[in-house]
Amino acid sequence: MAGTPIKLGSVLSFCIVLYAVYYRKNDIGDVRLYPMREQLLILESQNQVGSGNFQPKVALGYGACHDIFVNATLLLNHRDLKGEPEHFSEIKSKEELVKSFAYFFKHGAAAERFVSNSKLYDDIVERALKLEGSRWSIGGNAPLMAKRFYMEGWKVLLAGKMSSKLKSYIPKEIKIVGADANEKVKDDIHMILEYKADETFGGLKASRANRYIIHNDLNNPLLSSLERFDEHLPQFNPDLLVISDLRADRLKLVKKQILSQPLETLVHFEMASYVDLELLLHLESKVLPYVDSVGMNEQELTNLHNLLLYGNVSYVADSNPRVATALDQMRKTFQMIRLKNKEHNSNRKVTRIHVHTLAYQAILTVKDSNWKRTAAATAKASLTAHRYVCNAPTISLEKSKLLLDDSFATTTENDNNSRVFLEPTKPVACWDETLDGDKVEICVAPVLICTEAQLTAGAGDNISAAGLVLQIQK
Repeated sequence: MAGTPIKLGSVLSFCIVLYAVYYRKNDIGDVRLYPMREQLLILESQNQVGSGNFQPKVALGYGACHDIFVNATLLLNHRDLKGEPEHFSEIKSKEELVKSFAYFFKHGAAAERFVSNSKLYDDIVERALKLEGSRWSIGGNAPLMAKRFYMEGWKVLLAGKMSSKLKSYIPKEIKIVGADANEKVKDDIHMILEYKADETFGGLKASRANRYIIHNDLNNPLLSSLERFDEHLPQFNPDLLVISDLRADRLKLVKKQILSQPLETLVHFEMASYVDLELLLHLESKVLPYVDSVGMNEQELTNLHNLLLYGNVSYVADSNPRVATALDQMRKTFQMIRLKNKEHNSNRKVTRIHVHTLAYQAILTVKDSNWKRTAAATAKASLTAHRYVCNAPTISLEKSKLLLDDSFATTTENDNNSRVFLEPTKPVACWDETLDGDKVEICVAPVLICTEAQLTAGAGDNISAAGLVLQIQK
């Protein structure tokens, strides 16, 4: 890596950090929280999206589903865990389900798995609906991101086949395309098994709040809304095209749809918990070389990094990686996708990567590209993480904590000679680097982590959308 600056901060900032450490040790509370919240809110308020004739437009595909939210440790019995927790790429039996859940639970890692046994899945759904606290909502990357864009003032076109009941969860101002007028649609159902930090499952203890998702999809794997979406895109003429919820068998059509967009329409790909190596290899050749931006969490970053560098899949990753580790993986992923751009003679080059973790947001953008206001976008992503997980519009300091230390290394490669001090009055740290001849800006913002999590599934979609909201210049 070239061009990483040494950012040691001022003597005054260093004194503030020492002051904060002293008071935290005396249990008066983390004094960094208040100034950080205020400065993040100022950055957000100073950067609003346009409206009217200047209202940005986003098109999102493909797919939607019903989500059932349920308490994981109420639904599953730890006594059914026979032997050690174990990873499975596909769930065929109750024993595999319990082992797979326990495998990710003990790491506090998010995961999503296909249940190929339809009767098993139907039985689990029936049992889940009888549990106290279970609830319905709309699911799928595209619909959740669509709702966030709409909330933030964008004009939205959404591709997805869904029933009238499922459409009722979507604001009426969002245009939905996918099903024929009189077509009866049976919605896919995803089950969100949620758990909180420090919750136990037998002898296992979760290191953080997270979720384990299972499904038995029929519509989404077919990307059945793709053709209808294709018909509406030219007239809609979006500023941004977001693609997610992808499956291997129709990626040629997805590639064709991306290639048909004018270069002025920026294309963002939202990663998911893909573990099928064949699908990932298809994504590597048919999607990644043709997008401008990629968004992902820490698990998905490690998975994509390992795929591009080693050609294999990472089933679980550190649920709270060091900033330096994540930034090194971001840089390498950026460079490897750039190689894919050249290998496939793509007219597009990746110019943006957003990684969202429990503790921080990190956005890398190429300088002088079409992506603007990176610092403000990083701040907005951080604030959205707290608001969504707490399910509240305000940032409550009583329900907040910081996991980031007072400084962090920007890379693991130079013996901590390059550190950024986390200044409470300037919480978004940005600096310039040069990667393979490209000048890039990297911004990192701490997350005021919600300590009373109300929602976990869908957090990444809302955070990614919030990060994109401010980066289109309008």
